[in-house]
Amino acid sequence: MSEQPPPPPPGDSGSSQGGPPSPPPEGSYEPPPPYGQPPPYGGAGQAPPPPGGGFAPPGEGPYNATDAFGYGWNKFKARPSEMLVPVLVVFLVVIVVEAIVQVLLATTLLATRDCTTTVGGQSVRAVCGPNPFVRLLATALAGLVVSLIVQSLGAGLIKNALNVADGRPASINQVFTWAVKPQVIGTAALIALITFVGTLLCYLPGLIAAFLLNWSMFYVVDKNLSPVDAIKASFSFTTGHLGATLVFYLLGVVAFIVGALLCLVGLLVAAPVVLIGAAYTFRRLLDEPVTPVP
Repeated sequence: MSEQPPPPPPGDSGSSQGGPPSPPPEGSYEPPPPYGQPPPYGGAGQAPPPPGGGFAPPGEGPYNATDAFGYGWNKFKARPSEMLVPVLVVFLVVIVVEAIVQVLLATTLLATRDCTTTVGGQSVRAVCGPNPFVRLLATALAGLVVSLIVQSLGAGLIKNALNVADGRPASINQVFTWAVKPQVIGTAALIALITFVGTLLCYLPGLIAAFLLNWSMFYVVDKNLSPVDAIKASFSFTTGHLGATLVFYLLGVVAFIVGALLCLVGLLVAAPVVLIGAAYTFRRLLDEPVTPVP
């Protein structure tokens, strides 16, 4: 009688019984998952992701939009000058650009003229202004120019906010370094053009476009995506986390309105808090870690 070979030990990866694979030998290298994708769960010592998405650092639960603002405020007040100075510089540039645009529009598309009409056999002099479509066009053009500037300069502010969330220092140099990068200018131009067309379609499509494309520049500065890919990624990110991103967006609008009502000085606080909160939101919803608050 011939001897039968001994059966393979339980759990052997080559077993035909379908048992769990044996762990890799000590000291072997197992490549990490692709960047931006969460690690596989279910292994030894690993817990499943929290419900609702978002990487949960120790002691934290699922992502919450109000937590993002609390995180932004605590990070900002710990080192206020790091974000305040870059935001102030961008604000000053935007105010100057906005003033120049409004003066140009007031002397061209929005200029008034004297109109003389005859009423009851008498000439009546009146002041005629642009029709509603011309006013809408002027608003859209102003938004196009200002959006292009804000998006370009905002790339550096976004990079600073991500640095704060990652535990790295922020600096004003980031604003000017990123503003001239080709992919930033290209993305800013596409966003400005899309919102321009949306504004011409009676404002609402422009607001929807601004919401859906809100994360495009995050993908440019953090993931080095091209303009078109960044816009696609922002659309997927927003629609994939529609509830969380919508709540954060609306709370951000409220924060900016309150800041504007406080004699515009409140914007110098609202802007850094919203930016850092947005960086927190971006990291958490992509299952990426953030540094704890002080």
